[in-house]
Amino acid sequence: MNIEWLDKGLRIMQYNLQIRDTAGMDPVKIAEETLASASNTVVINVGGIYAWYRSNVPYHHINEYLPEGRDLLEELISEFHKRDIKVIARFDFSLADDRTYQEHPEWFARDKDMNPMIAGATRMGGWDQLLTTCSLSGYRNEEVAVPILEEVLDRYAIDGIFLNAPTAPFCQCNHCQKEYMKKFGKPLPETIEEVEPDWLSGCTKANIDVLYKAIKRKNENIPLILYYAPFSEKIKGLGISHRDSIYDRLATADYICCEAQNVLSAGIKGISCTEKPSLNMKSGFEPESGKRPFGIIHSCPGMDWRHVGLPKAEYLPWMAQVPASHGVLWHSVTGYPDTILDKNVMEAASEVNHMAAKTEKDMDGAVSYSPVLVLWDGSSHCRDIGSMLMQAHVQFDLMHDFRMNAERMKKYPILFIPTGFLASAGTEDRQMIKDYAADGGRVIVEEMDSEVLTDLAEFFGINPETAMSEYLTAAYLRFEAKWAGEGIGCDKMAFRGRMAYCRTTSCEAAATLVPPFAPIEVVGRPPERASIAVPHTDIPLLCENRFGKGSVYLMPFCLDELFSVYHLVQHVEFLENVIRHAGGMVVESSAPRNVQITCYQTASSILIHLVNEVGERPLMDTIRLSEIPVTVRIPAGKKAIRVRAVISGKELDFSSADDSITVVLPSLGIWEMLAIDFE
Repeated sequence: MNIEWLDKGLRIMQYNLQIRDTAGMDPVKIAEETLASASNTVVINVGGIYAWYRSNVPYHHINEYLPEGRDLLEELISEFHKRDIKVIARFDFSLADDRTYQEHPEWFARDKDMNPMIAGATRMGGWDQLLTTCSLSGYRNEEVAVPILEEVLDRYAIDGIFLNAPTAPFCQCNHCQKEYMKKFGKPLPETIEEVEPDWLSGCTKANIDVLYKAIKRKNENIPLILYYAPFSEKIKGLGISHRDSIYDRLATADYICCEAQNVLSAGIKGISCTEKPSLNMKSGFEPESGKRPFGIIHSCPGMDWRHVGLPKAEYLPWMAQVPASHGVLWHSVTGYPDTILDKNVMEAASEVNHMAAKTEKDMDGAVSYSPVLVLWDGSSHCRDIGSMLMQAHVQFDLMHDFRMNAERMKKYPILFIPTGFLASAGTEDRQMIKDYAADGGRVIVEEMDSEVLTDLAEFFGINPETAMSEYLTAAYLRFEAKWAGEGIGCDKMAFRGRMAYCRTTSCEAAATLVPPFAPIEVVGRPPERASIAVPHTDIPLLCENRFGKGSVYLMPFCLDELFSVYHLVQHVEFLENVIRHAGGMVVESSAPRNVQITCYQTASSILIHLVNEVGERPLMDTIRLSEIPVTVRIPAGKKAIRVRAVISGKELDFSSADDSITVVLPSLGIWEMLAIDFE
């Protein structure tokens, strides 16, 4: 399969075309404006809900605004190709119109009462009614979708295919009920929460497998790009609560894309985590093949506000996180330049594209420079630990629970296991982790599940008898060893929540519980009763155990939950110190916590990205920073000869120590990449 162009420096622009804007489309002008934005690949509507060409496939709704006597799609493709811009065709088979429903009701998804799922039933404006199609139906498979793909591949010189909204809906039609019974030997539940975790993912895989094979039969060099959802979270409007398996997606696609919507329309309390684009790229990277994920960034502050752009100060670093995390930047805009009235959208996309272009030569073939491997199951615990590690400037990669790999583990000196991962891990995976530690690895674990603690008591160096606490308030974590409290400026740290009461056997307590001294409602009445009744216990909140040639660090509480609720810097500093004690800090910087630092290496360089997310979100202004020191551990046998600020184009002074170099970045606006070149 000859698709090497997908592994080069791509800057993708997706025009989500509106059919009523068709008459004003000038292919030459659109292609010129795409080129001016420094985009070298474009995604355009081709088929599915609407055909953007004169389709001969029955039930393929042809865009009624297409110009007579012309092939607009062919003109667009031709103009893009004249400028060496690749064209990825976008298809969406998730919805079809009400006329199709009336003639083929068996193609459509049903709720528990057998009613069809209508998309946007209350939408104004005189549009056709759209209904959700069943992923196992003929519409999404051989009867409609396959003939459409074959027709387009026969007629047009497209370079790739992207399937929008490919995920199976929670359909309860008769066919889905029969298939569920066949697969699981029990009836399909009435609520999505009760459905087997791999049901929807499996339905998606079965559908896309049909389409993938049809594409490859026509042209094996046409890549298929498919959505992947890395987080276990409900997607509004789609009825999806189960996370995708990256390996299911890669089994029926050549590349995957992850979407990080910056949904400011959800309100301040519902704002996405700052690090989401970076975490998407980390979770979407496939180490076996080295394929980089595509990072889709929407220009709008929510799909309900899709005709205005994100605030530019918020939009720029959100986009920059994708290439800074070694992903492929994919802009998604509503309309095309002439119909985008908020001119900040194209200006911001072009600005980031030009910055990304400057980094591509150095980043070609780069690999992660990370000592920490985080076990990832897509939970909120994983997401919050990822955010904490980024705020601590810890370099880390992810390993999915779908495919644990002992050989890959050995490449990392530190393994981090977030809350809940071990509870669902099988016996073989738990043994793999123990073997890793016995061979010299350092394992850091958040866990308070009593079954896990009992089963792995020897591994943690604790007594097998544990007990869950009540919800603790007015409590503290007290440092028992200097290393755990360094930089925090106090001998204790705020603690709240539940924990597992356990006792040490072979392990050493590094931090212990100071139990609550009063109920929350009376902690300050009268003030003299605020004194701590029991300032010290032997109940560990952090302990270190020697296991074989390695070490195991146990936190029998949920550190990430403390951080997600309270965002106290001490909790990040605590995690940073644990990682440092385990030998996992390769980058040290006094840059603000919301400067994201990601590190890569090639045979000749270390490459350090700094993305400026400083400020209260949504960011209203870019807070320019100055004099940022960065110290980086240098691989053994390497000698630095120069440091370049690649985006600004400046050479910087640096100082060397035994195994590290320090450079001071004079100024940081949105994004900079430092290149440390070796002899």
